[in-house]
Amino acid sequence: IYHLLHLAAMATLFKRAFNVMKEAYLKRLRTDLNRYGLRYDDLLIETDRDVITAISRLSPRERALRIMRIKRALDCELKHSFVPEHLWDKQGPHRYLTPLIEQARKERLEREYL
Repeated sequence: IYHLLHLAAMATLFKRAFNVMKEAYLKRLRTDLNRYGLRYDDLLIETDRDVITAISRLSPRERALRIMRIKRALDCELKHSFVPEHLWDKQGPHRYLTPLIEQARKERLEREYL
């Protein structure tokens, strides 16, 4: 019984430490993305068919904004500069494409199952 309690305590401690590291990593990732004017979903690779489907479902305006953010990030990288901090909060949600990807994946799996 002692070993089980010890394992449970260790698991809880590990989980807390992992969550602290995860939050620190996410904070750093958001900061780095904001520096280049990107959202997290802008980094998704367009070779995955669910991502391609999700991008095609974006409005023309949102697709144009996505391309503009990627071009601006490349320009910032080449110029060794960053997007001004006062624009960071104007980027919008970082996960704008994820719900569409999940929906496209669900639909694809349903079609493949049938």
